[in-house]
Amino acid sequence: MKKKLIAAMLTVAMAAAMLSGCGGSGGNSTQSKTQEKPEDTADSGEAGETGGNTASEEDITLRDDLVYRVGFANIDDSDNCCYPAALRFKEYVESSEFAESIGVDKVETLLTDSAGDIEKQTTNVETMLTKGVDMMFIIGVDTEGNTTAVEQCNAEGVPVFMVGTEASGGIWKFVGFDETQLGRGQGRWCADNLPENTKICYLEGTPGREAAVLRKEGFLEGISQRDDLEVLSSQTGDFDAETAMQVTEDWIQAYGDEIGCIVAADGKMITGACEAVKAAGLSEQITTCGVVSVDDETYLVEQGDEDYAIFVYWPSIGTLCGEIAQKIYKGEQVDARTNIDLQDMTIDNVKELLSDS
Repeated sequence: MKKKLIAAMLTVAMAAAMLSGCGGSGGNSTQSKTQEKPEDTADSGEAGETGGNTASEEDITLRDDLVYRVGFANIDDSDNCCYPAALRFKEYVESSEFAESIGVDKVETLLTDSAGDIEKQTTNVETMLTKGVDMMFIIGVDTEGNTTAVEQCNAEGVPVFMVGTEASGGIWKFVGFDETQLGRGQGRWCADNLPENTKICYLEGTPGREAAVLRKEGFLEGISQRDDLEVLSSQTGDFDAETAMQVTEDWIQAYGDEIGCIVAADGKMITGACEAVKAAGLSEQITTCGVVSVDDETYLVEQGDEDYAIFVYWPSIGTLCGEIAQKIYKGEQVDARTNIDLQDMTIDNVKELLSDS
């Protein structure tokens, strides 16, 4: 009776909603021999704002039995930001509280590691679809390449959410944070706090990566209110601590006392940069501005080596994905883009921010 009521409620939501969707119509998930039974269909949420990547009302599959299943394709389990998010998601949706809230006995998570390989990620998504999932979350390896996996989900009628990344095609919704806002926040802080005529060295992410492009654009926009601030050099640190350390060492050799601030587009790179600055004895001269995404990146702020960071806590993105999965199962609408809040972190509030996360 409860299952029929859930399906009826979701069908009403589907009829009432306007243009929306993260999946194709109907549900073709392969049935489990022991658990999965014929499916009902229901609304997956509202339409989004990303060009051709949203579409009309789509269906989500719900099973008649009391065991549901969700898929989560991680970009790389060795990534110190994305893997904690994936684990937080798994913990959230597999909790007894989650199952009780949606009226089932159990929810299973199929969690896969793509090891940074787009072909492997595409295969992983395909495999999860054959096992039968109600929805798919993907931390994408490649914006262009992820279109294939998204379209596979669309063809099976499985709502798909891109997590912290995007896909250039297919029907999907986004969960994560605003990359441009992250860079803009760094630039705004620099504009508000750096002395007059400060020269800045900027550590970019991996060339061509969506995050690298948008964060730099946001940063340049943020400092544009100060005509006296100068970007002395902008080079890639490849989202890697050792590479960023080497680039920073080269900058110190080339520019020496001219450098007034180093800004890095992520937590790994600011770690390498801070180490190089400290080794050169320039911590008092050079202001450092970075990103904190996980617990083990906070020590630089706590000990005063990193003057400012945008706090974008990846484990909370995993929780947010779990909350969205819960809404989908309950037939509630989900926005096209759902973001966590970005916060300013300094030595004054680092412990408070962590305790609240």
